[in-house]
Parts: sequence; C-alpha cells; structure tokens
Amino acid sequence: MRTILTNTLMIAVVGVVAAACSSTPKGPEFAPAEVIQRIGDKKKTPEWATGEKTAFEEDGKAIFVNSLTMSGDARVEACMRGAEETARAKFVRYIQEGITTSGQVNELSATQDPGVEALTAFLAQGKLSGVKTIERYWEKRVESTSTGTRELKVYCAAKMGVEKGILEKQLRDAMNGGQQGNPEVRQKLLDAQKNFIDNFGKEASAK
Repeated sequence: MRTILTNTLMIAVVGVVAAACSSTPKGPEFAPAEVIQRIGDKKKTPEWATGEKTAFEEDGKAIFVNSLTMSGDARVEACMRGAEETARAKFVRYIQEGITTSGQVNELSATQDPGVEALTAFLAQGKLSGVKTIERYWEKRVESTSTGTRELKVYCAAKMGVEKGILEKQLRDAMNGGQQGNPEVRQKLLDAQKNFIDNFGKEASAK
C-alpha cells in the first residue's frame, strides 16, 4: 500500500512539473540575418566588408574600414556617405592614438612635447590628405530585433586608404613643424611613428 501511495505521489509531482514547464512562455527566437540584396548583385559579402578587420595594410597602403547599419527605409547613398565620413574620423583617431599612446612615448611624458601638440593639431584640424575611398559596399538584409521580430536593415561599409609613404611624410612633417622640445622625447615620438607605420593594423588584427 505504501509503495502504491509513493508511486502515486511521484507521478503527481512529475505531472505538476511538466505542466509548469509547458506553461512557461518561450523567449524570443532569433533567426540569422538574411541578405536579400547586394550592391552590383554580388553573390556574397566581400571579406573586407565583414567588419572582422578595421585596419590593415594592402598594396603599400594603410587601409581603414568602417561599417554602418541604418533602418531599411534609409537611402543607400546616405548610408554610404555616413560610413565614409565616420571612417575618416575614426581613421584619424586611430592614427593619433596609435602613435601618442605607445609605451615608449608615454614613459617620457610626450604630451608636453611641442611635436605631439603639433601632430594633434594637424590631425584634429583635418589636414591629413591623400586618404581616398578605395571601395564601397552595401547590402539590404532582414535581421532579428531584441524581441525576435524581423526588420529590414541597410548595411554599408567604406574602405579608405592612403599610401603609407605619403602618410609617414605628412606625420613626420607635422611633428617637426612644432617648436623644438626635449630631443629625447622628440626622437621617441619619431620612433613611435615609424613603428606605427611599419606595423600598421597588425595590433588591431591581433585583438
């Protein structure tokens, strides 16, 4: 009798648990993004436009890539312009941070050197020239929102580049354009610049 009662209770508990589980509402389901249209009817997204790499060297050029996603009703050209403009701004910031935040420069308080100030001003004032749009890309795709609903989006990517030799000369001239400061700091700054140019994008790729 006791065994029958125990079994009955166990069955009842299992039934309650099963009912509770079945009544628990399911969370949103997120389906993978689906591309429905690409620029020039391309078959797939170019590797450079996937967003996996933002800075790298290619054919002697320093390359920087920026991507942007807008709502599906946005104009493609507006999305592309936004990607390009943001790419230029991020490119300049990447250069500045890559040089002035290097360990060897920070050790010598390079922020007090006129060369650093001259370089910062040069970049902040948008004087860097030679940066061109090498390639553009866009695609329209359907993505899942945070609630699981599907929305149309426009994804754009801009590939910007400048010859490394041209970039190096402009940065060197900008640094040397400042008043003479501490020679040791100035040399460290020039060394940091050369190291940045020689290894452009390698640090970003390693992250």
